[in-house]
Amino acid sequence: MELRHLRYFIAVADELSFTRAAQRLHTAQPSLSQQIRNLEDEIGTPLLERTRRKVELTAAGKVFLAEARQVLSQADRAVERARLAGQQAGATVTIGFVPAAEIRIFPVILPRLRLQFPNVNVELRSLPTHELEQALLQGDVDVAFMRDPVHSAELTREVVLIEPMVVLLPCAHPLAKLDRIPPRRLSGEPFISTNPLYSGQVHTAAEGFFAEHKLECNVAQVATNILLNLNLVGMGLGFALLPEYAASLTSGAICARPLEGEAPTVELLMVSRAEPHSAELDGLLALVREHVASM
Repeated sequence: MELRHLRYFIAVADELSFTRAAQRLHTAQPSLSQQIRNLEDEIGTPLLERTRRKVELTAAGKVFLAEARQVLSQADRAVERARLAGQQAGATVTIGFVPAAEIRIFPVILPRLRLQFPNVNVELRSLPTHELEQALLQGDVDVAFMRDPVHSAELTREVVLIEPMVVLLPCAHPLAKLDRIPPRRLSGEPFISTNPLYSGQVHTAAEGFFAEHKLECNVAQVATNILLNLNLVGMGLGFALLPEYAASLTSGAICARPLEGEAPTVELLMVSRAEPHSAELDGLLALVREHVASM
């Protein structure tokens, strides 16, 4: 038994005429009559009494009619609720990121995206730089806020943030008394480096800084993430060179100081696959571009 059998039977019961019911259902009368006979055969009892002059419900037909109306009402309600849930669910935008985006991009952009697309689902995935390109290519994330290098020609990249590098050092360190750190004063000091697989351009920029100023790079520890880097500095194990946003993550044991002279800079990239994009993803990209233009 299918829902269409119930609809056919209800139409005949309402009209008490196969001709009018067939017209209402936009089907042929012989086909309708056959469907009702099939329904009666399945139930095992007549639902309608047919004569040349009229069609009437049997006692079984009256009982079946009330139940059939209830079943169809429930089915229609289920369809409507499913459609409504689908409309409310909205699209999902999956964002991969390194910590700079979490500090400098998301607090401004994500509330605006929610206003523009109230039903959007945003999934955030914090991944190291070397994993984000592969996640994009595999479709695991829709857009990534990451560092160079980006190798694939299939991806579109845009610079959304340029930050100077700053010196992070223990507050008890003698250099913390200075407003700006002369590069020469860092030569030979214990240095908390970053792993290039995890930090990308941050590592490259630090290497370039030491080479440009002909400084001795005394690597004391290599950190695989920003929090470990800061924790090692806070323990007094050395200083770090990190993008400016890291200063907002420091504890009372760590001081951030700008470099004297021209500081090296690092870029934060917004990287995505070629179109087509969902409206929600295009909305996110546009909001980031507007934010960058206003900075």
